[in-house]
Amino acid sequence: ELGNVEQIVGAHPAMQQLLERALQAAQSKATVLIHGETGTGKELIAAAIHQNSKRRTGPFVRLNCSALAETILESELFGHEKGAFTGATQRRKGRFEAANCGTLFLDEIGDMPLSTQGHLLRALESGEIVRVGANDPMKVDVRLIAATNRNLEAMVKEGTFRDDLRFRLRVVQIDLPPLRERLADLPQLTEHFLEEASAKHGKPARRIDPEALELLTRYGWPGNVRELRNAMESMVLMSRDETIGKDAVPVYLRPAGAGLDFLDHLSGVALEDVERALIENTLRDVAGNRERASQMLGISTRTLYRKIKEYRSIQDQDRSSAAADEPHSAESAP
Repeated sequence: ELGNVEQIVGAHPAMQQLLERALQAAQSKATVLIHGETGTGKELIAAAIHQNSKRRTGPFVRLNCSALAETILESELFGHEKGAFTGATQRRKGRFEAANCGTLFLDEIGDMPLSTQGHLLRALESGEIVRVGANDPMKVDVRLIAATNRNLEAMVKEGTFRDDLRFRLRVVQIDLPPLRERLADLPQLTEHFLEEASAKHGKPARRIDPEALELLTRYGWPGNVRELRNAMESMVLMSRDETIGKDAVPVYLRPAGAGLDFLDHLSGVALEDVERALIENTLRDVAGNRERASQMLGISTRTLYRKIKEYRSIQDQDRSSAAADEPHSAESAP
């Protein structure tokens, strides 16, 4: 059984096959490429592979390759000598050295520049690295696990990823399914994250009502398991009851048309007021994220901005009218 498996929740056949494949990979020295959408748990699988390998007593070192300039990424990977570049005031070890006799996990490897890809390939094939600004190679004993949410095959065709590196990385490939493709795991995942959030914030243990769970199963989960975890934490924090009912499910998690029973009793209200309240409440529930609010409301972002501007104009007019009426009211008072 995979170590750290209590964090890897899933009885879906695809997840069971994935875990079995990960356990097999853990027994070897082979490089592993983990592919999956953002938020599916790629780092969790990488850590579990390390913890079940013969390198478990060695370090597990992480590096996210995205949003790093080429020079900085090279230094982070291989280290640098004093004076190698502006700001290099002393010698520094890189992640390869830090991961010696252990595992190096490179996340978002699809964002790695082509020149750095070449240096990484040489390091993997030779088992040697060269610090930035140095001449002599250095032996390292590192098992590499890489992860990406990008299509490396398409990137190879575009010329933005090296085909030889892709082959070198995917000696073993593990594909993580998105949450929407394993919704049968949602009850187990939900229970796990509710317990986790309750313990974290010192709240009584929470459980979720079947109707609320039904709403969650109808959501698309673009942020996958990470989004579910954050949603459960939010509901634990905002819920006063030990049972989380459907009314406690944030509006942005509800499918279009869900929870509109109140409309059966709604009449005699100006359409403009209903629209304004709906927009204001939606913006509140998504913490002011206008792009997300426009998606939920089924309108363009431009339309939403125009509506907000109109409401602000009305508010300003109301304040001006109120201010103008105050002296008059005072003069006419007995």
